[in-house]
Amino acid sequence: MVEPVKEALVFEQFRTVVPASPRLIDAAWTAVESGRTLQVVTAEDSGITYPLEKLLAEIGGEWVVRDSRGRHREGTSGIPLIWNGGRFVREPGASPSPPDTTVGSGEVEVQITALHPAGQPLRLGEIVQVVVSVLTGAEPTGWGVAEPATEPWSAADLTAFHLERTPESSGLVVVGNGVAGRLRVSTVDDGVLEEIEIAGPAAGTVRQEAIETLAAALAPLVRQMLVVAHPGRRDGLRSSTPTLPAVPYGILIGHEIVGATKPPPGTEVKMLGPEGREAAWFRFDSSRRSPFEELDIVLGHFGSSIKG
Repeated sequence: MVEPVKEALVFEQFRTVVPASPRLIDAAWTAVESGRTLQVVTAEDSGITYPLEKLLAEIGGEWVVRDSRGRHREGTSGIPLIWNGGRFVREPGASPSPPDTTVGSGEVEVQITALHPAGQPLRLGEIVQVVVSVLTGAEPTGWGVAEPATEPWSAADLTAFHLERTPESSGLVVVGNGVAGRLRVSTVDDGVLEEIEIAGPAAGTVRQEAIETLAAALAPLVRQMLVVAHPGRRDGLRSSTPTLPAVPYGILIGHEIVGATKPPPGTEVKMLGPEGREAAWFRFDSSRRSPFEELDIVLGHFGSSIKG
C-alpha cells in the first residue's frame, strides 16, 4: 500500500539571510504537530543559517528555492520541484544538479553527543563552551530559543532553562565569534542527552593542533564527536549551490562506548583521557583509504554501542 504524501506548511522568506527566527520556529512545530512538512521557500540568492539548516533536518523539513523564472528546486541538491496542489514535490524523472567542485574547504563542523548520567548534577553548555573557546579563542557570546540569540552566554542559565522544561526537550541556538550552532537536550532512561552541532570558522583557519586539543579536552566528557569540513558553508550560511558532501576529518569515540573493545584493524587511533575513561580518537588523513571509508569502518565497528 502506498502511503499518501503529506501536505506542507509553506513558509516564504525572500531575504538575503534566512535565520531560525521565532516565527519560523513556531511554524516548524505547527507543521510537526499537524502532521505536515515544513517547506521554507527562499530566493536563489538567499542563504540559510546553520541553526535553520539543522532545524529543518531535525523535523524533516525542506528548503525550496525559487529562481528568477519562477521555477523551483530543492535547496541543497538542486532537484527540480513542482507544486502538486498541496506541497512541492520532485519533478518526475528529474535528477540532482551536479555539485560545484570549485569551492574551497568551507567551514569546520563539530557534531557531539554527550550523556549526563541520572542522579548527577546537570551542567549543560560546558561542552559548547569548550568547543567554541578552542575553535575561536573566546567563549560563546549568547544563546536563545531562536535567532538572533538574545540571552548573554551563561551555562548556568541555559541549564536552568532546560530544568524548568523537564521532562520536555529543549532546542536552542548558541552563538560565538564566527560560529553558530544548535543544541538539543532531552531526557532519556539513563539521564539527559545533550546533542550539539556547531559550525564555523573557515576550515582553512583552524590549525590541526586546535582539533587535537579539542579531542583531548572532550575525551572524558562525550559519547561521540565527529569533526568534518563542509564545503557548502561560507560565513555561517549555506548557499543554494549544490556542493560535494562534508569531508570527515576525525571521530572521537567515548570511553563508555570503547570500553574493552579493541580498535578496528588497520586504523590509526590515539587513546585520550584519564586512565579508566580513555576515549579513542581516529583521524582520517591516512593515504590508504578515503575519509569516508575510514569513517564507515569506525562506525561499523562501534555501531551498536553508538546507537544504544
